[in-house]
Amino acid sequence: MPSYFPIFLNLEGRRCLVIGGNRMAAEKALSLHACGARVTVAAASMVDELAEAAMLGEVEWIRRDYRRGDLEGYFLAVSAPEDRRINAEIFREAEERGVLFNALDDPPHCQFIFPSVHRQGDLVLAISTSGIAPALAVRLRERFGAELGTEYAAFLRLSSEYRSAIATQLPDFAQRRELWYRLVDSEIIDLLKARETGDAKARFESLLLEAGVDVERAPALT
Repeated sequence: MPSYFPIFLNLEGRRCLVIGGNRMAAEKALSLHACGARVTVAAASMVDELAEAAMLGEVEWIRRDYRRGDLEGYFLAVSAPEDRRINAEIFREAEERGVLFNALDDPPHCQFIFPSVHRQGDLVLAISTSGIAPALAVRLRERFGAELGTEYAAFLRLSSEYRSAIATQLPDFAQRRELWYRLVDSEIIDLLKARETGDAKARFESLLLEAGVDVERAPALT
């Protein structure tokens, strides 16, 4: 199996093509849309949830099956056709055009694979088994996801209020790194888990002041 390089892509405004209108295609098309991609679906027919998304303008619908040349102008393409034999042809076109390509449940025709993902606000946990046993990745995501409560999303919201001040007032990377570890390793996350938001915010700011970061008090979290 290939040794995959894990990466998070910014798809905001990027053109992405999904080939197929079944439930697997719908899942990927809607998840790409949720990440800000401009999604087009090429399929003769669609499941209801995908057809509804097309009706709402969330995805564009090309009402036919794949034809060679369809990948022109796209950054990324996903294939989930009813007849998987066409994946080889789509893969060749993707290679020729430099389009990132994934054929769902068809590893030989994938340039990348989708991990199993858990989201908690801005926290994103992605787990992969390199395409060998996706069910294991799902179970691990469920296990770790159950341990990551809303306090982690709250910590990231709190951190975002001060990130600019920290970067501006602590230009030395080593100082910033030390401060961030002190914040993460402190009792702040436990306070947020106990819904003691005010105390968590006060502790956050006290650690900033100790590090020499002077910030105005930000509005309390809601």
